[in-house]
Amino acid sequence: MTRAVQIADRWHRRTPAADGDEPCKCGTRDYPYASAVHGAELRWAVRWRDPEGSQRKKLFKRKPDAQRYAAELKSSMDGGSYINPTTQQTTFREVAAKWQAANGIQHRPSTVANVDRSLKRHILPTFGDREIGAIKKADVQDWVTERAAVLAPSTLEVVYGTLRAVFAWAVGEYIPVSPCDSRGRADRVRLPSKTAKEVVPLSTAQVSALLDAAPDRYRAAILLTAASGLRQGELFGLEPKHVRDGEIEVRQQVSVIDGKGVHIAPVKSSSSRRVIPVPTAITDAVRAHLDAFPVTPQVMADTTDGSRRERKVRLVFTTAPGEPVQRSPWSRAWRKMVTDANKVLDDGQQVPPGTTLHTLRHTYASLLIKHGESVKVVQKRLGHASAAITLDTYSHLWPDSASTTRLAVEQGLGALIKAQSRAHHNGNSPESTRDDGNGMSGHSG
Repeated sequence: MTRAVQIADRWHRRTPAADGDEPCKCGTRDYPYASAVHGAELRWAVRWRDPEGSQRKKLFKRKPDAQRYAAELKSSMDGGSYINPTTQQTTFREVAAKWQAANGIQHRPSTVANVDRSLKRHILPTFGDREIGAIKKADVQDWVTERAAVLAPSTLEVVYGTLRAVFAWAVGEYIPVSPCDSRGRADRVRLPSKTAKEVVPLSTAQVSALLDAAPDRYRAAILLTAASGLRQGELFGLEPKHVRDGEIEVRQQVSVIDGKGVHIAPVKSSSSRRVIPVPTAITDAVRAHLDAFPVTPQVMADTTDGSRRERKVRLVFTTAPGEPVQRSPWSRAWRKMVTDANKVLDDGQQVPPGTTLHTLRHTYASLLIKHGESVKVVQKRLGHASAAITLDTYSHLWPDSASTTRLAVEQGLGALIKAQSRAHHNGNSPESTRDDGNGMSGHSG
């Protein structure tokens, strides 16, 4: 249904306001007389009736601006994408709060906490009090440029993802289109490029030195990580029931939420729920650890089934007082392990700066690749959501053999290549040769 949108000159009227009024010098033939608001700053009015039947208007200083708005308004009304201008005046802060309330239940508590942190620290200080309908692509680009000076590219990408998600959720109710959307490469919001950093797995000697340097309480944890590729939260969230002969079941992780302490949480994604085959010597080592450091049951919150409940948790790896292993205490213990390991390693074999427990996950992946496991198997063992993630991280570790490539081509196209080579050697054109399907060639005609 086509709806009428009118542009009116507020300075002028069709008939005189009083007897004896003379036509205005800046009036038109149809609207020659000055109105009561003649000379007001906002001369032009766009008037329309919205889909609910309410009469609305918006004022402009310049006629071209009014014409542009009227055209966009008419297009949105005819196309069914009309948004009430009053709704577009809602602050970004209000919309973000509604988005959080609507989507929070779908995410893990740690994700909710990270989103809340991104909003409070980086997004709301700039956009919080602005009308959501007034935020343009240029404003978003300016914000990205400003944040790029204080955030690493990978961190900024995550924070920008939150901003983009709020705008996407608001489309249709608060704004007609998202300022983060683009029609192509030319008008997209540009994020700083991330420098690709190849992961470097640890050598057997380095892993051995770390094991020797580890306190007795954590030695089995280091060995298990190198042999299974567990993430840190998965490792410290293990319970004895998850350790079976020759395999480790991953179903949960330890998570820390700001202000809410440590709890048992779901793993990163559905693909992270997995069973990892390991040598039986590894599970034997974990059981030996449990004999040396018996489990102390403790009551913790558990959100693995989507709701929060309290239960007794029996963690395999804990601190000396029997508490869950958290990030800060572990970082201190790890730094000492690296320092002690490097005391016994040669200069060329030192554990590099920046090495973390996660580096042992890379070491595990490199072992699988070195021994011929496919991309899909490595993806499954690591719990990656897609094979693309596995390749993006580890593609440089897969062997690149020039001789193997040559052999593959020769085996597949050998007869054809030989036929073409003979034709050129005999002075015949390639078109004069043919392959009879049995690797034999002859002259046509």
